[in-house]
Amino acid sequence: MRHGGFRTLSSRGIAACRAGRSCGLVNERLAPVRREAGPSVMRAHYPFVLIACFSLVSIADARAQGAPAPRSLEILRAEIDRVDGEVLALLNARAGIVAEVGAGKATSGGPVFRPGRQAALLRRLTERNSGPQTPQTQTPQTQTAQTLVQVWTAIIAGSILQQKPDFRVAVAGDADQAGLAQSFFGAAIPQSRFAQPAEALDALVAGQADAAVLPAGGSWWLDVPQGLRIVAGAPLLRAADAPPEALILARTEADPSGADLMLVRLTGTPPVDGMVLARAGAESLVTLPAANALPPGATRLGLMAAPLAAKP
Repeated sequence: MRHGGFRTLSSRGIAACRAGRSCGLVNERLAPVRREAGPSVMRAHYPFVLIACFSLVSIADARAQGAPAPRSLEILRAEIDRVDGEVLALLNARAGIVAEVGAGKATSGGPVFRPGRQAALLRRLTERNSGPQTPQTQTPQTQTAQTLVQVWTAIIAGSILQQKPDFRVAVAGDADQAGLAQSFFGAAIPQSRFAQPAEALDALVAGQADAAVLPAGGSWWLDVPQGLRIVAGAPLLRAADAPPEALILARTEADPSGADLMLVRLTGTPPVDGMVLARAGAESLVTLPAANALPPGATRLGLMAAPLAAKP
């Protein structure tokens, strides 16, 4: 249809207007115009009426397609219950796989605590996580990395205890150190508390603990018992240039995580790419990129994953 230079309007919009079904809003707003102008004026301005009607129909359609009506709380809660059931089923499936892994380790004698794999898993998950999208806005809402790390740390703790029910951590220091140990291992892992680092190390050597958590400072690293290695730093989620507040030791070398730092004890000036964690006289405890060559005269004390990049 052409009228006064206007191009053909949507047949859907025209039919809707003629039938009076476009929307009550159009009829309601045109009623006063009809009364005042009369039929002849309305006929002369019919194209404008159609354009207005079609525009309102298009806007209503767009709103209907882009902004679905909010679901009721009852429906949303039922949906949450359904998702919780699926999560539970997946956790049980994961536990079944862990049982097979534990059976294999019982034969091979492999360690149940693998800090490198734990760090690699958490790094991969935090990098992949984009958060949920709400149906109404489709706007990404990023979950905090801290929440994700806490959830998976609890899952990993359950896996460790599933393979070794008596797994225990020796913690040297105050309540803050105990909190760091819990943040790294999870609340389910039992702790043995000691006043001095040497006591925690003795418990680890004697097999009374499977890992030891010691302050990153102090001078205990000058005399680490033979067979013990530094395997991790806590908290794992921290800024890239932030030193760990605690160091974790075990009776085996840490497995590589794919982004690691070696810990060394050295005398004199540390390399420019090293981070000094503690000093005792002329000696320093330093972290260096794992790919670096061991500095002359330095003693390698272990390997730990680089910190996870903290996200908002």
